[in-house]
Amino acid sequence: MLHQYSESLPQITWRPYTAPQNGWGIDLDTPACAESRDIVSEDLWAESRRKYQHLRDDKFTLVISTYKRPDSLNATLSLVLSEEIPTLHEVVIVWNEVNTTAPADFISDYNVRVRFRVSPRNSLNMKLWADPEIRTQAILLSDDDCHYEPDDMGFIFNYWKEHAQDRIVGAFPRSYTIGEDGQYKYSFARGWDRYSMILTGLAFAHISFLDYYSSDDPLMTDIRNLIDEKFNCEDIALNYIVSMLTCNSPLQVVGLKHPINAGGKHGISTKKGHIGKRHSCVNDFANMMGYMPLRNSTHYIHRGRQK
Repeated sequence: MLHQYSESLPQITWRPYTAPQNGWGIDLDTPACAESRDIVSEDLWAESRRKYQHLRDDKFTLVISTYKRPDSLNATLSLVLSEEIPTLHEVVIVWNEVNTTAPADFISDYNVRVRFRVSPRNSLNMKLWADPEIRTQAILLSDDDCHYEPDDMGFIFNYWKEHAQDRIVGAFPRSYTIGEDGQYKYSFARGWDRYSMILTGLAFAHISFLDYYSSDDPLMTDIRNLIDEKFNCEDIALNYIVSMLTCNSPLQVVGLKHPINAGGKHGISTKKGHIGKRHSCVNDFANMMGYMPLRNSTHYIHRGRQK
């Protein structure tokens, strides 16, 4: 069964983030990580970790991807900006409507900048681009119809900061199975005792992971091209890449209130063939990497209720 920990238990058995110069505590000589040795571009990964050390680590940036869903975006923004979140530095809207003028940037009532970043093309990869204007190491990736409650964002960010910067931390877990034909199958992990992915519809990640994802490494380029071809699976890809780089599983963290996934009527997940593409992706990425990097987790964090 999944092992739950509440806010009243400040320490669990996850390895906390360590300074980049010691490799985030990763030992590629261990059997569990041996497969990474031949496919990780070590120089690029070291540079990705080094170049963001100067960014502030006491706050996070919320990055929301949107495409032709103004009602969903406005509802999410209204909630996120409705009260003060002391650790929220900036909200970046990844505006993928390339033929429509984006709204003007503005400052919220709580002095949070909301910046509309117009994508050069409508690509799912734009959400995972390491934006050079971002000023925080922590990125909360979000779709326009997903959000944590404002009060829970600070708790989840602080947990990520103290314990889990070397993994993806978020709300919605997914997994994979192996079919009778030996092929991997994408799974929702409902009723399971394990998971191996966290959807980037609502997930914290260190900006260095986005930098490596966006790099000129040939494998990353091939992965991004496949995502553009399928117009799907960028969330699966980031989980593969983070586990490849760190040999860690992701971590599900939820707050006092359940996170919201409104599941817009016009989202990618509602399109015909969506699940088939995701079945294909879990195999394609494993084939491209030469092994299956995803690692199972049997733990999650649930913020404890105050008595």
